[in-house]
Amino acid sequence: MKAKLEVDQEALIADFMTLVSIGSLSREEANVAAYIRGVVEELGCTVEEDDAMDEVDGTSGNLIVRVSGDDSLPIILLMAHMDTVAPGNGVTPIRHEDRITSDGKTILGADDKAGVASILHALRVLRRTKENHPPLEIVFTVCEEVGLLGAKALDRSRLNASYGFCLDSGGTLGFVVAEGPAQAKLHARVYGKAAHAGVAPEKGISAIVVAAEAIAAMPLGRVDARTTANVGKIQGGHATNIVCDFVEFFAEARSLDAERLKAQQDAMSTALQEAATKYGVRVEALWTDSYPALHLPESSFLRTMITNAMAKLDLAPIFGPTGGGSDANVVAGKGIPIANLAVGYQQIHTLEEWIALRDLTLASELVLELIREGANHHSLV
Repeated sequence: MKAKLEVDQEALIADFMTLVSIGSLSREEANVAAYIRGVVEELGCTVEEDDAMDEVDGTSGNLIVRVSGDDSLPIILLMAHMDTVAPGNGVTPIRHEDRITSDGKTILGADDKAGVASILHALRVLRRTKENHPPLEIVFTVCEEVGLLGAKALDRSRLNASYGFCLDSGGTLGFVVAEGPAQAKLHARVYGKAAHAGVAPEKGISAIVVAAEAIAAMPLGRVDARTTANVGKIQGGHATNIVCDFVEFFAEARSLDAERLKAQQDAMSTALQEAATKYGVRVEALWTDSYPALHLPESSFLRTMITNAMAKLDLAPIFGPTGGGSDANVVAGKGIPIANLAVGYQQIHTLEEWIALRDLTLASELVLELIREGANHHSLV
């Protein structure tokens, strides 16, 4: 039976529409950060900004909000990100009978301002009800959309939370990420030999041809049920009358399994080296780990908390895999058990993005119920 909650839907919608109206492209989050700071300080919370701004070369760092509570209870971490993809400036939200969209000229920005609004409104409710709850640490990150950079810059020593919840997954409300992939990125360099393309092409070795053959030999796309790979950018060359002597391309590999990720990286590197050997040129394959995998084991106490909280809302949790990464991947890698939950936004990163009014309300109710569930957990066993 759904519990009677104190969420004020109209106030929540107003908060959300204000948030999405504030432009906050990655590295340009200062204005939305100022709005969030104003809300939480008015509610009596403490807020600090870290130095992620310097690391990401942006206008704002991550905001870390601390909400006092029952000190006998483990501290809960809540997370959402402030930035959006482009085109995200000048958003005009349109409220329809059952949903909110943009005017079609920009994205809406429900990813992830629905998460931000849900958390902020939950704080408003807690302030109003004065109910007992665990202490909270809330991190609103920057630059999630451009590589989880804010979460990566977050200093673990600033956080005292024992576990957490990230409000930043797409899909139907009730979905919980049980598995999220690790990602590795490839920067490949191919060194050919320049020559005049009209006078003496046989004296040259085209780096473009070598790169093309290497890429064609790579397993790409959906490699298997748990692994994907993609070449996303390639550049090089000077003019059509010069045999290209240098090409670089950028790619990624993701997998839910560490061994499969390693095998995929090896396959891509091998394809590059075999093409280089065929043409007698030098290549470099420079791999960097982007973020670790996210796993929510069946035995995790977080699953129990989520199931109990959702039961109060007549929701049945759906624990499943995803192909995308999130701030939760990074925070889990820093040693904090965390789950990433859907907040109901749809068709993100497109001009058709939308969120149902019902799901926006349910998302904030879910945040409240997760906090309330935390009051029942004096230990994490």
